[in-house]
Amino acid sequence: MKESTITVRPASAQAKDAIAQRVSPARTEPIARGFIEGIGGPLGRFAAPGTQSWWTPLRVLIATALTTLSFGFLSKANCIMGVRGDAGVGLNWSGNRQFVSACYNDIVPIFGHHGLDKGTFPYAFSWVEDGITRYMEYPVLTGLFQWVCALIANALYPIVNAIPGAVIPQAAVYFWVTALVLSAAWVLSVKVVSELAGNRVWDVVLMAASPLVISYAFSNWDILPILCAVSGLLAVRRNKQWAAGVWFGIGAAFKLWPIFLLGAFLVLALRNRRVGLMVPLVLGAAISWLLVNLPIMIFYPAAWNEFFRLNSTRGAEWTTVYALGQRIGFPALTIDQINLVSFVGFALSCVAIAILGLRSPHAPRVAQLAFLIVAAFLLWNKVWSPQYSLWLVPLAVLALPNWRLLFTWMTADALLWPILCWHMLGEDKLGAPGELLNAAIIARDGTIIAIGVLIVATILGKRADKVALAHEGRDPLAGPFARGGGA
Repeated sequence: MKESTITVRPASAQAKDAIAQRVSPARTEPIARGFIEGIGGPLGRFAAPGTQSWWTPLRVLIATALTTLSFGFLSKANCIMGVRGDAGVGLNWSGNRQFVSACYNDIVPIFGHHGLDKGTFPYAFSWVEDGITRYMEYPVLTGLFQWVCALIANALYPIVNAIPGAVIPQAAVYFWVTALVLSAAWVLSVKVVSELAGNRVWDVVLMAASPLVISYAFSNWDILPILCAVSGLLAVRRNKQWAAGVWFGIGAAFKLWPIFLLGAFLVLALRNRRVGLMVPLVLGAAISWLLVNLPIMIFYPAAWNEFFRLNSTRGAEWTTVYALGQRIGFPALTIDQINLVSFVGFALSCVAIAILGLRSPHAPRVAQLAFLIVAAFLLWNKVWSPQYSLWLVPLAVLALPNWRLLFTWMTADALLWPILCWHMLGEDKLGAPGELLNAAIIARDGTIIAIGVLIVATILGKRADKVALAHEGRDPLAGPFARGGGA
């Protein structure tokens, strides 16, 4: 009897095949093709995927992200300048420079205002404001992150302050430390998303070079939950539901929104009759969130509740649809009315997204559902701090890699920030009129809605799904939630 032979292809050949399946935006995206050919001429043989030994996609993306982050740091640098006075070196915000130069960020003022400059544990610190005892208003892990960065900065400051001729405020060192860690978190996020993007890895340039990074990367601490969210998506792709749940729970301990991503997997679980897969996701998220929060809940209950108290009692933020409507001339809503509209609007949006995902002729992808859910939350929410738009960047890149539209949105969104700062100067200081701010908000919201509309059209089969086509019709993020359990 003749022995059968099995031919095993070398790993290098398999790797070459995988590389060859990569989609080059220079061939598929007009905006990318025009830029590349404009600076380097027509594509040649060295432009083929896999022909570069050093400048691999990941290294290019990391270099791009670091460059963009450096511009983001420079955009905030004017707010960490110092001036020497009788009490030592302090911040120099003279002439309303935080608004005039659009360098305002929450990192710098919170350092001194919340007792971090003294190394005080953030949830043990309180102050009285308008007759109300106030506490750290951020979720637990965000508050603890601020505290750890403050301890490092406070330890380093005597060394920095000893430099001859240095006029560096303590808050500047805190900003440096925070920005360094946030930069590392953003680079890691880019790396994770590059893996999630699969054969469309070059789409992640939209994230690495996003104008939103310049405006918002160092406005607050929103990069941290982004890293947790994309890490959770990667864990699901690798069929590690418990780890994914933990990542989503930790993300929610930084900022609430990563927990919403569970909704995308729930839709797929119901559609593909794989509901059991939700158990480790939900339990992992709940247990990790509770373990992080429980000590603060027990020992500092009032401080722990401050995040929820403030969000239920505060009014509408400048760039929300509620503030926009009031400036246009619609009757102002009470806080209770805004809370109701915001909750009901988001809940109904989630129901609509679920119906779309369950009844559409084509199975929706995880990134598509996730973008729709988070975008709906932002559009209905009464607080849309401008840096919240960063949440959408990785989801948009993975859901709808339309370079022209995404760059249009991100540019419009990034320009909203200097316009808002100009407006906050006030009329007495020749601040921007409300009409200009309204136009900027409409441009931001309109482009985000346009992205959502195209995603819905893609789910309904009205448009080709570039991501699915690049992965033989599969969802690269679905993992075991895909029909048949394949990735």
